[in-house]
Amino acid sequence: VPEADLRRNYDALRSPLGDAALGTIESRWAIRTFSDLFLFEGESDEAWLEAAVAGCGQPRRAPIQAFNAGLLQARSFEPELTSLRQPTLVLAGRGDKRQRQEYAAGVRTCRLETIRGANVLPWEAPAETCATIAKFCAD
Repeated sequence: VPEADLRRNYDALRSPLGDAALGTIESRWAIRTFSDLFLFEGESDEAWLEAAVAGCGQPRRAPIQAFNAGLLQARSFEPELTSLRQPTLVLAGRGDKRQRQEYAAGVRTCRLETIRGANVLPWEAPAETCATIAKFCAD
């Protein structure tokens, strides 16, 4: 993504109209809809929604604005990832629609583990997440 496009996108998200749009997607309804469609294998629970809503607001928007402006697409991190020498664990949820096999193929020392859940694995499957990380660290 060209830097000028990143700046334009970021400035738009920080404008009054962009701020109003972000305020709208911080509603409980929008958070539940997004979470159920993209983050959880099943439905999000009330505790998740309470925590997500509590984490919203103007002071916390800068990382969201940067992400949605395309900051993470500004360059590829593939050279760094494919040159890793230390053992690397990628956890994927069975309900995650994105493909994670590319990590295992591209990173020499990568181990891909799939567990119950979708994208919020520490929330959806805390015991399995901890057990998988502990096993990886013990190996």
